[in-house]
Amino acid sequence: MSDSKLKTKSSFQKILYFLGILILLGLGFFYFYVKPAKTPENSQNSSNKSPATQNLEKTQDEETTLPEISFSESYDLKVPFAAQAPYALWDDLHNNACEEASILLVHAYKQGWNLTRELAEKEIQAMVAYQIKKYGRHKDLTSQETADLTREFYGYKDVEIIYDFSWDKVKSLIYQGHPLIIPAAGRLLENPNFKRPGPIYHMLVIRGYTPTEIITNDVGTRKGEGYRYTYDILDRAIHDWTGDPNTISSGRRAIIVIKD
Repeated sequence: MSDSKLKTKSSFQKILYFLGILILLGLGFFYFYVKPAKTPENSQNSSNKSPATQNLEKTQDEETTLPEISFSESYDLKVPFAAQAPYALWDDLHNNACEEASILLVHAYKQGWNLTRELAEKEIQAMVAYQIKKYGRHKDLTSQETADLTREFYGYKDVEIIYDFSWDKVKSLIYQGHPLIIPAAGRLLENPNFKRPGPIYHMLVIRGYTPTEIITNDVGTRKGEGYRYTYDILDRAIHDWTGDPNTISSGRRAIIVIKD
């Protein structure tokens, strides 16, 4: 082979060698500087994360998508009214019928009933009879027992008890169209229309609110339609039944929501 051919071949080999070096350098540059570096955080998929980490991330995601509580400055639902003694007969049965009357008011609102005294008396008597058959007597009902009676007697499926609630929660539920039933230490309500000294335990309906007052239908008096309590009074008075008159003021703060 001639010298010229050898030189040509050698030059060609050098060119290939340098091209190979350039290609390798290019690949190295891409790998180290262009391709995202793996870190412990993004190199693991969700299946490799601990359950606690996954639950935390899920909770954080859910919190960001929760709907905001919304309500207007004032609102009032037109809940029909009847006292727990529709004919003003305050015997033992009617003195203890605040739970039944409160359930009835919310039910009548949802059904669009014209709540006459005759209808109110009939429904209250029927609920009392149901309790006597179930419990063997007519008794004061806790929030849970009141919710149970609402489900069993009127067939509601979605009845919720909310404990330790905020007033913003109350306003939001009212604004959504849900009258609320509340248990109370009756004498702490300081209602001047109650026969003195007032009931130890009581239930009534919240139907609306203003910036300074809660609007109720208080079944414990014939003057209870649209009766207004201050937030401070209800804050002190709302207590679930403990079964003991001496501990009523330690009962838990609760509301009953009848949705469906």
